[in-house]
Amino acid sequence: MSKPQIAIRIPPSLLEELNSHVERTGTSKTDVIVSAIATYLGCGSDVPLSQRVAELERKMAELEALVKPK
Repeated sequence: MSKPQIAIRIPPSLLEELNSHVERTGTSKTDVIVSAIATYLGCGSDVPLSQRVAELERKMAELEALVKPK
C-alpha cells in the first residue's frame, strides 16, 4: 500500500531553509519533514533510518570541523 500524501503551505523563508538543508545533507524533503513531524510528536522511532543516518553524518562533520587543526 502506498503512503498517504498531504499538502501544506509554508512561508518562502522556511522553504529556502528546507531547500538549503536538503542540498547540504543530500536527503529528501519528505525525509526531513517526516523526521521533523515525528520528532515534534515524540515518536522519533518512526523517522526513516536514512534520515537518522544523514543527521548523524551531518553532526559528525560539524564535530570534525571543530576539532580539525588549521
